[in-house]
Amino acid sequence: MGRLTKFAESEAARLPKEVGARLKQLRLKAGLTQTEVASRMCRPGASGKSYVCQIERGYMPELTFNTVMDFLRACETDASAIADIVNAYISRPPALEERTRKQVAEATVGLPLLKQARVIRFDRFYKPKTRRRETPEQEHDRRVRQARVQARAIAWEQRLHRVWNDVLNEEHIGCGDPLAIHLSTYARKVFGALRRTRKTRPVWREKAMAKLDSWADEHKLPPEPFVKMKQAVMVLFAEMALRGELD
Repeated sequence: MGRLTKFAESEAARLPKEVGARLKQLRLKAGLTQTEVASRMCRPGASGKSYVCQIERGYMPELTFNTVMDFLRACETDASAIADIVNAYISRPPALEERTRKQVAEATVGLPLLKQARVIRFDRFYKPKTRRRETPEQEHDRRVRQARVQARAIAWEQRLHRVWNDVLNEEHIGCGDPLAIHLSTYARKVFGALRRTRKTRPVWREKAMAKLDSWADEHKLPPEPFVKMKQAVMVLFAEMALRGELD
């Protein structure tokens, strides 16, 4: 809760930059310097000029509504001068929802645009099938965690697809060949077995891998491409584990 409170406080102290820029325009239109505006706001001296400068930049610690109103009074104008910006700001999603969407988008950085859109769309429209009520903070954490898991799975799938494509090229197998489809499924199964047994005893991994060795025979397919695919996926998995990409 403390983490979210700090976020809310920092957001409350941040004025939309459009408002700061508009206030600067109003000051210039009124023919006033920053020092003159500061004096009219009862903040004379060098510190007053710095105070006005921070407002116009769109950021000022301990910002209050009265500060903006005092600035408008100093420029001899009214709140209608910034009404469009304020209304646009108010019409945005609630601060926590906006923060959640931002972090979900950040989780997809590095993915192709279509994949990014898929993760974001899932986040917007997915409703968990549980009757347990979530607090807003719990929903935020779940959605961000969910987006990160999805983005990571997509990144893994892309790496796996490149390995699959390399093996097809080596074996001169076309992407539309039924054998290629079997190899794609097999590659995912090998990767999944390696993941499931990553932190178990070696004997469990050996058993999982042994079960997959019969895949070619069960489907009456030549075993050589499957052996190469298994080796390629194991190499990929070892590299990813070494780089910490599986954590």
